[in-house]
Amino acid sequence: MRGVTATLMLAALAGLSGCDAPSASGGGGHSTAVESGAPQARYENVEYGVAVDYPKDEVVRVDAREAAKGYFNEGGWRVGVGPDQPGAALLVLRLKGSDEIRTGELRLGASRDEQARASCTEPAPWARPNSVGEAELDGVAFTTFQGGDAAMNHSRQVHAWRALRDGTCFAIDLVVQGSNGQVYDPPREAPFSETRAFNDLSALLGGIHFMDATVLD
Repeated sequence: MRGVTATLMLAALAGLSGCDAPSASGGGGHSTAVESGAPQARYENVEYGVAVDYPKDEVVRVDAREAAKGYFNEGGWRVGVGPDQPGAALLVLRLKGSDEIRTGELRLGASRDEQARASCTEPAPWARPNSVGEAELDGVAFTTFQGGDAAMNHSRQVHAWRALRDGTCFAIDLVVQGSNGQVYDPPREAPFSETRAFNDLSALLGGIHFMDATVLD
């Protein structure tokens, strides 16, 4: 697979599952920040066989437990499931400038649970039927869909990606959520538009790479 040797060498140097290391690829695919030579960081998880190169100037890595504190967040390994569902929330990248009015995040999760694998690529109940499609990341076929929620002056929109690879269900969720700035006194403006947030989050998808997973005892 493309880039496997270099990725595994970086994993060996990092020595830990799910750590950050300097990016040797210099590539983030569609990200304009990558194309302009912005400093890169790399997240790698050798247990699940996935790595993400991301621009340090554009996003900040956030602890998954902190990201789970949002109004709509269920606290599980992917959008739509709670913490009791088997799986791991691997990575959360938050757009810099995010605040209570609008936050943009890329969330990466994985599960090897039998039930999760069986229903991995089925669109979630909250998905809009006309939003379901297919796409490819680093040679892996994904089912994609979109949906959202709104309640009590809060809203959330999600662009979801789901794929089954080597016995693992991968979930990538691009999440833009926040509150109505007009209910504040004085009113508050969002730090960026929803369109810009999804464009910037979608650019991060080019930095996702898959490699051979390490099965831990």
